[in-house]
Formats: sequence, structure tokens, C-alpha cells
Amino acid sequence: MREKSTPPPPHSSFLENLRALSSATLLTKVLGYARDAGLVAVFGGGALTDAYYAAFRILNVFRRTVGEGAVNAGFIPALEKEKAVSSAHGAVFFSAAWTLVFFVSLALASLGAIFRHDLVRLTSYGFTARPEQFLLTAAVTAILMPHLIFVNVSALFQSALNAAGKFFLPALAPAAFSLSIIAYLLFMAGSGGAGLADNVKIMGLAGAASLSGLIQVLILLPMLKKAGYGLALSNPFKNAAVSRSLLLAAPAAAAMAQDQIALFVNTMFASFLEPGSITAIYNAARVIQFPVSLFAAAAASVTLPELSRHSADNEPERFGAVLGGAFKTTALIIIPAALGLMALSLPICRTLFEHGRFTREQSGLTAGVLFYLSLGLAGFGVNKLAASACYGAGDVKTPVKIVLFQTALNAALCFPLMRAMGAEGLALATALSSLAAAALFIRAAKIRGAFYRVEPGFYLKTLAASALMCAFCLGATRLLSDVHPAYTVALAVPGGIAIYFGALKILRLEERKLLTGGRF
Repeated sequence: MREKSTPPPPHSSFLENLRALSSATLLTKVLGYARDAGLVAVFGGGALTDAYYAAFRILNVFRRTVGEGAVNAGFIPALEKEKAVSSAHGAVFFSAAWTLVFFVSLALASLGAIFRHDLVRLTSYGFTARPEQFLLTAAVTAILMPHLIFVNVSALFQSALNAAGKFFLPALAPAAFSLSIIAYLLFMAGSGGAGLADNVKIMGLAGAASLSGLIQVLILLPMLKKAGYGLALSNPFKNAAVSRSLLLAAPAAAAMAQDQIALFVNTMFASFLEPGSITAIYNAARVIQFPVSLFAAAAASVTLPELSRHSADNEPERFGAVLGGAFKTTALIIIPAALGLMALSLPICRTLFEHGRFTREQSGLTAGVLFYLSLGLAGFGVNKLAASACYGAGDVKTPVKIVLFQTALNAALCFPLMRAMGAEGLALATALSSLAAAALFIRAAKIRGAFYRVEPGFYLKTLAASALMCAFCLGATRLLSDVHPAYTVALAVPGGIAIYFGALKILRLEERKLLTGGRF
């Protein structure tokens, strides 16, 4: 009898692509934080920015479901199958898919602009008690809607380039959004905003955001053509492959936007709270998205094409090996990030946001929300990878069921926790529901094998090293409580990282080399 072969290690291209995508994501996130800090410095953290962020949250849900969610759920696995037949089949499939995404996005954007008041009433009902804020949110929503068309098309372009093995430059394209906003804010802070009312400035900000989407599309077009894809329009309903991918994407799109849906529910409840609550939730979520986007979401994007290929080729061992490696790489960052953000929530928020019109009290509110969201950071990471793995394996039902449960649990927890804790309670509801969803994902048959392939000792050592890092960060926070918070962050973050990796080395956790490239 032949001995059962051991699972092969993850392909080296996975780590190379992950580093490329993470590097590009890091650059875009740094620009994103500069953008958000500039925005609250110019406009403050009260009712004005609440209106902008409430409108932007509506856009984000459409973007993450119809755009990025649908593309990740159905487009990449289907494209890989078509490319396996021939490159011509892949090009024809892309043409039909891009036509569909463009016209669906155009229709949604038009409907969103027409029914802007109904959307705001549905998603931020608390604003109806403040008519001026309600009308401003509706106007900003309408101005933002063209952005939906551009970012959805860009998501399709980026996924096609990812499937072609191109990760770094496509991931840099979204930086156009931050650069456009920063340029607008600098203009407003100078002589450009003289004499303009704040409401007009906020609507101009939405216009700059919409324009940035077009810039992003134009950046990706040359790379797309070089990869062999054109922009010819074709009837998507005459393409059997597109029809099949539609059946896959339609129910699964919302599952890929699980974090945005949870924060969307939070925004609905936060509209009844004190002004500034929605801004605090948005800014705290932006900080949380840093490790999630940098590693969990990046790992999910990199692994999806590879998992789809291994599933199509009926290679369960390689499927499990790739996914297990992704779990390890993500855990090495997500676990210490969660503890570190909890320990440094206040100095981080003060350093990032407490400038201009953003006050100390608003920093405290944001820090409280960040602390409780950090409790669910491990859940956010697991859910991103697990959902991607399910789609790569052709399993649509599991993610949909779990995310429906997560959304219902989040909504059920929001009301009592909001009454008891305010905006912080909403963050806690999101964290608890995310962790519950992660537990269900780990139990899923398609995920369980890869997750438990990672030995328990790996998680224990990672947690021990993270606890040492957390203790150092807490000590630094108390020791430097009387100095500017930027100094605390400047000492605690690099010091904590050094302690974390030093502890991993002492504990002989060889997987640390996944992050260091084998140099430490």
C-alpha cells in the first residue's frame, strides 16, 4: 500500500504576491489615514462629518456587495475556469462580465440619486429629527453615487489583473481616492474655501470623491489592455459562464461585505446618538481595517485565484496547504494587532485625529469605539479568509448562512448595548457577532481541515508573544501619560514589534519567517 503523501507547502508565489499586495495596501492605507486626519481637522468630528460618513457608508455597502463582493464571489473562480479552456474564452467572459457590472452599477447609482431621501431615512433615521443634517446627507449621497460606477468597474479590473498574477500596481490604484481628497482639503484649508459655507464644502468633498473613481479607472486601463482584456460591450445573458457566475455571486455578494454590513447597522443605530458618534465609528473602523486589509483581506485576494485553481483541479491537499499557510500568516499579524490596538487605543486616536477642529473629547469617544472593535479583530480576519476559501471551493451556501446569522446577531445586540454603553456598545455588538461568525466558519467542513492543520502550539506561542508586547505597550502608555501621545506611539509601536518578534524567536516559532522573509 502506498503511503499517504504529506501536504505540499504553500506555493512560494503566495508569499511573494502577498508581500506585493500588502506593500501596496500599506501605502494606500497610510494615505487613507492622512486623508481621514485631514478631513476631521478641516471639518471637525461632529454633525457635519456625521452627514458625510453616513452617506459614504451607504455607498460602501453598494460597493462592497455589487462591486467587490460580487467580483470576488463569482468572477475570479469563473474567470479561472474560462482561462483554463483558452485565453480567448477568458477575454470573452471578461467582456460580458464588465458589461454587466457597468450597467448594473449605472442603474444602482441612478436609483440611489433619485431615492436619496428614502435611503437616508432608511439608513440614518435619527437624522429626521435634525432636518438640516438630513438634507445635507441626502445631497452628499446623490453626489457620491457616480463614484459607485467607477469603483465597481475598477474592482472588476483589479480582480482580472490579480487573476493574471498582477497585484502591486492594481492595489495602488485606489490611492487616487485619498490623493484627490487630500488635494481638495488642502485647497479648502487655503484660500479656496474662503467665504464658502461648511455645507457647500462638504458637498464639494463628495464631488472630489466621485472624480477620484474616474481617475482610478484610467490608471488601470493600460495594465488591463496589456493583460489582454478589452472594453468591448457584449450581452452578458448570452454567455453561459456569466450566467453561472451570476448564480454564484448574487447570494454571496453580501457575505463578502460582512464587515461593511455590520458597520452599516452600527451607523443606523448611531444616528440616534450624540453628534460625532458616526464619525467616531467610521474613524475607529478605519484603524481596525489597517491590519485586516493589510493581511487578512490581502491574503484572501491572493489565495482566491489559487484556491479556485486547486479546487477546479481536484487537489484538496494543495488547497488545504495554501489555506493553512494563509491562516498562519494572518494570525501572526492579527493577534498582536488586536492586543496592541486595545492597549494603545487612546494615544493612537489622539495622534491620528486630534488636529484642527477635532477635540480631545472626540478622541476619547473614538478610542472607546476602537477598543471594543479590537476585541473582534481576530473574527474579522478569520471571516475574510474563510469566506474566500468557501468561494474558492465552490461553496456558496455556508458563507451566506453564517453572515445572515452574524447580521441578525449584531442587530439584536446593538439596541441593548447602545442603551447601556452608547457608541462603544455598538462596537462591542459588532465584535461579538464577528467572533461568533468566525467560530461557525471554523466549524465549516471546507475550512476545518486547513485551520486545524495549523498546530495548537502555533497559536499559543503567538498569543504568548502578543501578551508580552501588550504589557510593554500598556507600560509605555502609563509611563508617558503626561507627554504628547505621538511620543507614546513612537516608542510603543516599534518597541512592541521588537519585543513581539524577539519573543517569537525565543519561543522558536519558525513561522515568524513568513513575515521576515527568513532573515530573523
